[in-house]
Amino acid sequence: MKILNKLLILTILTQFTFFLKKAHAKLLSFQSEYNISLGKTDSPRLPGRTYVDKASGYLLIDWINNCEESWVTTQRMMTKFINSHGVGTVSEINYSLNELVNENKMEFVLEIKENAELVDRHFGKAEKKDTLVVKFVEKDKTFEFSEDIIFPHHFLEEIINNFESNKKMIVRNVYEGTIPEKFFNISVFFTDETVTFDKKILPNGVVNEFKKIRMAYYQDKLQTPIFEQTVHLNNQGIASYFRYDYPDYSLELNLKKLNLTPLDCR
Repeated sequence: MKILNKLLILTILTQFTFFLKKAHAKLLSFQSEYNISLGKTDSPRLPGRTYVDKASGYLLIDWINNCEESWVTTQRMMTKFINSHGVGTVSEINYSLNELVNENKMEFVLEIKENAELVDRHFGKAEKKDTLVVKFVEKDKTFEFSEDIIFPHHFLEEIINNFESNKKMIVRNVYEGTIPEKFFNISVFFTDETVTFDKKILPNGVVNEFKKIRMAYYQDKLQTPIFEQTVHLNNQGIASYFRYDYPDYSLELNLKKLNLTPLDCR
């Protein structure tokens, strides 16, 4: 299930969205847990192809504002798939990211396992000067991208700056490190729809008003997105719901637990 690392990408990018200083929004550090399930879809099934019949699992996210110096996250996703032939696969993804608040540097680590066997692991450092240079020391690889490609924090800073504007869409090129040699061209669609969530799960102080946005992720100048995402977000950086739509199936992630974990930066 190679698509899972792309699923984590979307979660990473989205969780940055409201971690920004604004007069009406308080920055929050938190730990969250989501249940993963197979989403309903109306797409027809073609003969001779293998499809996902069941999906279950969880996503754990720690997001820490490191005393205004950087944003730090650790994320773990475990998902079990059962295909239309009854064959099961367990995928595990571990990701960590440390991005400086000046938006010029970030370090990241990604590990992917399938059925407990290591599929990929890489450690990367990215720095922006005249161009974006990404180095993977253990693999002796270096990639260089144009200066218009931005990091997740910068990208989502632009999202929040446009969240209550009259714009219906913005488009940006974003590098986040989970696919070493590629970046994403992302279209963000703003809506006026808001929803509420189960108050028993939300700690005191969490705003129970979540706005709905959609994103489409493109690569390699393709005309069709690799996948699309729907997310419900409040103005404190909390996501209550994710939906990921792929060509053959969809996944839904619903918030199960949430704890606020502010650092003492005195």
